[in-house]
Amino acid sequence: MTPNWSDLLPEILNKITQNLNFYEDFINFLCVCTSWNSSITTTKTFIHTLPSQFPTLMLAESNTNEDDNDQNYRNFILLSNHNTVRKLQLPEAHRQKCVSTHGWLLTTGEQEFCAKLLHPISRTQIELPQLYMFEELHFDQDEWMYYCSSMRKVVFTSSNPLLIDPLFRVVIIWGRTIGFCRPGDASWTRINGSSEGQLFDITYHNMRKRVYVVAAMGSIYECDVFNDSNSSSLSHVSKFPGQVFGCSSLPWLYLLEWGYNSLLMVTRDRYYFKKHDDEYKRYGSYRTYKFQCFEFCLDDGKWTKVMSLGDKAVFLGFNSSFSINSGGGVRPDCIYFTDDLYDPFRDLPDDGGGDVGVYSMADGSIEAIFKSNCESIFRCSPPLWLESNTLPTLKKM
Repeated sequence: MTPNWSDLLPEILNKITQNLNFYEDFINFLCVCTSWNSSITTTKTFIHTLPSQFPTLMLAESNTNEDDNDQNYRNFILLSNHNTVRKLQLPEAHRQKCVSTHGWLLTTGEQEFCAKLLHPISRTQIELPQLYMFEELHFDQDEWMYYCSSMRKVVFTSSNPLLIDPLFRVVIIWGRTIGFCRPGDASWTRINGSSEGQLFDITYHNMRKRVYVVAAMGSIYECDVFNDSNSSSLSHVSKFPGQVFGCSSLPWLYLLEWGYNSLLMVTRDRYYFKKHDDEYKRYGSYRTYKFQCFEFCLDDGKWTKVMSLGDKAVFLGFNSSFSINSGGGVRPDCIYFTDDLYDPFRDLPDDGGGDVGVYSMADGSIEAIFKSNCESIFRCSPPLWLESNTLPTLKKM
């Protein structure tokens, strides 16, 4: 007699989950059937401690109106499983603006001023303080696109918000404002100090115990978010010597920790197409064509152009920028990128989100990550990377 897998007892399902060693294994577990998916309520703590083999690409929500139930699901592309697509229930992210860090989402939505941390596998949510301190919210409260385009980046200062860690902070860029908080705080703390123009990216350097920000023209700032005086402020560290490296402009920038004493700044260049071009019909209003990488040494303040990432791969987009060692489904010396611009999509009838791919540092070629039948419509939440979890596996629940 063929067993009915959906009728397995909860005790047996718990035994199975105790032997799952990776984040991706849980995604496969949840997709077996409805009863297996519902069993996840007994294993939330366990899931949050699982490491991930490789990053996962969470696609934007469905753009179809035929089935309202589709809006409660998200597709995930598993790089570690030959780009297999998995569909998971995630109604908490519907019509929410999402950015990610350390495998978590920070969500804000049409309910003004609210922010939450959301774990996309267990669907655990953590309330964060309301966002009243960010002046950009008061610019035009009736303009939803302005509201959701202001939050650009989020980063944690340690990897798991469920653990009791006195050094855990959530740090975000909202417009030209940087703020941080801890779960349970009554409000966000503003990081004082001015920067040169737009804020592009933010990262936390684990060895230096400092938050670093990259602004227009490659200006680097640092901040101590553990300052007990409640007067955290930006300090200017360096400005990228663009003329030395033949860079007359820096249209888009990313920043990430790069070793014990350095940061990696990545520049991104795009082609902008005219509406009558064939490329516009195929890709949308623009397409990425080149990345360049530069290392900044925090000890001596020197900049160096990086021609190869070695065995590492870098992941960029509406996530905290990060790198991992290659292997399995991740290629070495490559940059994995997603679409992270808003404004050009306002005039496109089908929205956007198609500027996604894998860039080879060796020859400058770009390959697609997903086929056209999996294309991810941009709408209010873009495709984004979910970073690997680095915590040790726990075998007891």
